[in-house]
Amino acid sequence: MKRTIAGLGAIGLLGASAQAAGQQQEEAPVPEASADAHYYPSSAEGDGPHPWIVVLPGGGGIEVFGDTEFYFDVARQWNAQGLDAMVVHYQAAAPVLGIDSAGIPGPMEAEVVRDALASAEREGWLDLQCPGFVIGFSAGGSGVLSLVNDPVPNLVGAIGYYPLVLGQPEDFEAKVPMLVLQGESDDLTTAEALDAFLASAGPQDNFIVHRYADAEHGFDIPSLAEPVEYNGGVFLYQQEAAEAAGREADAFVARILAENAGSTACSTPRGEG
Repeated sequence: MKRTIAGLGAIGLLGASAQAAGQQQEEAPVPEASADAHYYPSSAEGDGPHPWIVVLPGGGGIEVFGDTEFYFDVARQWNAQGLDAMVVHYQAAAPVLGIDSAGIPGPMEAEVVRDALASAEREGWLDLQCPGFVIGFSAGGSGVLSLVNDPVPNLVGAIGYYPLVLGQPEDFEAKVPMLVLQGESDDLTTAEALDAFLASAGPQDNFIVHRYADAEHGFDIPSLAEPVEYNGGVFLYQQEAAEAAGREADAFVARILAENAGSTACSTPRGEG
């Protein structure tokens, strides 16, 4: 059965067990660490198979200044578009997996995503034979870039909302198309940093960039109706930019799916939602 966002069980490590009195004690085998409790799958309606999308939160994890639903709302929006989705709380999963989270977060996030997809295949949460996408926000965009440069199987496209582009390799090569949605007034992941990255990254044809005038960091997060100052920048929702970015994301995914129809073992290119 597929696990849903609403009902998730915690998965812990098993301890050693002792034999009954009078019998020789033996240590029970200790399973590998599992981060499955930090992966949150949700399904599109209708019979599958469906394309899939992995959602990577920003640097604060799955909570944005008290808002614990935003990233799950993103997943549900993609469910309505006919994609199965999985929110990956990489901040919590990395320590469980023993993955070093110091430094630039992209490689760490990509490693966690690979583990999450292995769990998704084992548990039947996603059909990985179908075309897949990854979408990341702010620091989550660093992991998106790492996966664009070194894709997992059947990854066909990526979306970055105001992505963290610092620390990418000088020889960065986008192996799959990437849509970038950038606020021009963002003081945290800035338009200037994005421009510097794009000047050396290639191929240019694999980047589609849309910029939104006067849009701050978090311009797509409705709960940020009032400005929040944090770490030298401002988080603030801007409805016009959010709606425009949403249309661009929908159109991007629809186009990429149409271009990849029949190129994988997935028999249903897209559900009707």
